[in-house]
Amino acid sequence: MNIEVSNSEIPQVVTELSGQVQSLSGQLKETEERLNQKIDKLDAKVTVLSEGLLDTQAEVKILKNAK
Repeated sequence: MNIEVSNSEIPQVVTELSGQVQSLSGQLKETEERLNQKIDKLDAKVTVLSEGLLDTQAEVKILKNAK
């Protein structure tokens, strides 16, 4: 697709494109923040599960050594 723009339209086109870029940038920032929150929550869950697993493994080892 080939679009021709006259010299007098260039400032308007630049302004519109700039607005679109700023809007997209804001959307990307919001998406990044949401993803970071989800990653932090997932990390916390994995940590809790790992700690629980380590406790269980330690208890099993103690019971095995007691026999």
